[in-house]
Amino acid sequence: MKKILLFVAVLMTAMCAMAQEKFYVYMNDGTTKEYAVAECDSLSFVAPPAPATTGEAKTKDGTMVKWLQLWENGPKFAEYNVGATAVGEYGGYYAWGGSQDKVDDHYTGEEDIQGGDHDTAKNLWGSNWQMATSEELQALIDNCDVVWKTASESGYNVAGVLYTGKGDYSGNSVFFPVAGYCLNGKVYTAGILGYYWSSTPKDDILAYNLLFYSSDQSVDYFGRTNGNSVRAILAE
Repeated sequence: MKKILLFVAVLMTAMCAMAQEKFYVYMNDGTTKEYAVAECDSLSFVAPPAPATTGEAKTKDGTMVKWLQLWENGPKFAEYNVGATAVGEYGGYYAWGGSQDKVDDHYTGEEDIQGGDHDTAKNLWGSNWQMATSEELQALIDNCDVVWKTASESGYNVAGVLYTGKGDYSGNSVFFPVAGYCLNGKVYTAGILGYYWSSTPKDDILAYNLLFYSSDQSVDYFGRTNGNSVRAILAE
């Protein structure tokens, strides 16, 4: 009887060893992954790292520009305007769909130009960047704490609006200078009104833009021939 029991124990040990040679991980997407036990040192279950809410991306001339995300799954806004080199600089004044500072080279098509041939941010900064849509600019208003800063308060010697994320994004802010707009090569309302193009047309004459001043802000529309600021977002 002892010999039989010993044989059964050995057989069960061998069978267990064979059964434990591999283990299987069943994924949420329905696939199965197979691993050899002998190749594994340990097994632990940990949450994946949180996605980055800030980073950098190159422009077409190799300059690294910081980007910041202000709400979950939101676009990643460049730290400063297209045509600028630092936060607080006005940057260029571009007609809608144009790429020349203070020049009326506006685009006359009626499609959204985000990521296309007439995207100002893409043309001037390269394929890592693009213009924001009107919905993304509206979401900037809706999802952020918005504070008007005078020139003395901003830290940049120019007035503007500081957009700050909420909750997990409360450490991220972007500053939009009040650069005014350009018409026929001349700049108006700098320091008083801010105009930032979206990629979204209203009709064949007008396009949507972010408009703000000291007591209000909205997504409005403006004639395409006017030169506005452009704040790029990361193209993903």
